[in-house]
Amino acid sequence: MAQYARSEARQWVRRNLRGYFAVLYTPFLPDGEIDEAGLRANVARTLALPGVGGLSVHSIHQEFWTLTCAERKRVTEVVIEAAAGGAPVVVGASDPSARTVVELARHADAAGAAAVMVWPPYYGPRTAEGVRVFYEYVAERIDIGLIAYSTTLSELGYYLTPDQVEELLPIEHLCAVQNTTLDVSNYSAMMERVGNRISVTTSLEEYFLFGKMAFSDGRAPEFLLGASRPLFVQNAAQPRCGRFLEAVSRKDYAAAAEEVRAIVAIAGKLQSRYFARGFHHIALSKELTRLFGMATGGTRPPLGTASSEEIAECTRILVEAGLVSRSR
Repeated sequence: MAQYARSEARQWVRRNLRGYFAVLYTPFLPDGEIDEAGLRANVARTLALPGVGGLSVHSIHQEFWTLTCAERKRVTEVVIEAAAGGAPVVVGASDPSARTVVELARHADAAGAAAVMVWPPYYGPRTAEGVRVFYEYVAERIDIGLIAYSTTLSELGYYLTPDQVEELLPIEHLCAVQNTTLDVSNYSAMMERVGNRISVTTSLEEYFLFGKMAFSDGRAPEFLLGASRPLFVQNAAQPRCGRFLEAVSRKDYAAAAEEVRAIVAIAGKLQSRYFARGFHHIALSKELTRLFGMATGGTRPPLGTASSEEIAECTRILVEAGLVSRSR
């Protein structure tokens, strides 16, 4: 169960979540079943990456909508068991059904999650009032810290505005909001509106650094949630993400900015061009993790596959950046 009372969730998250909460990809066996051994190996590899302080499970990267409810619970259990208390785990409990969200959030709490991420319902007619009631319904029935998700990416199709997040603040265990709007003005507006009361986190280094520089009153949190870049832009010889966090921690923002430029330059060639079109190219990103030694095993429908041309291009980019020596 949660390590804190509802009333302590916001303070607990600020004090205890540090570094990158990196995403995981769900590896599959040839018959399409979940590769539990591969998943455990991926947990170990991910936690060993520079700068990683925790894990994000059942984000969009993990194909959660292609898994059954029982499979989602099993993945949660495997990841938390594999982490073995060495790092906190934030578990996604998103679903269009508020009752299913409650079921998954309670399971995550019982399994030992640090907090749960809940998207606004991602299908069907949605109004601001309906989304507020959705979050209130869930919150009344769970005790674990609740993280909301604010994005302008078309995959979700619903933008949780700063005004709407502020309306949710009476939920005492609403402890954070992840802002992935790809617009620094939206990120800044969210920080201005609610950042002095809950953690406004992001998955992107450039926004994290902006927050640290623009909001020097301490409201900017110490963690990046749902980060995938640590998997692609660094290796043991070039620990860019680790160096970035170290520079931020000592307030050497010039050094941090230098690392950000290198990180963004690589990520832009691999992922960000797809973000600009409103979606994550999960099949491609997942395939690229194989080059870094992660278990993969393809994707489930409806994701499809990455083209051989896309894989070859991104492999070349990684080789030229000195991040991988060859295709595996």
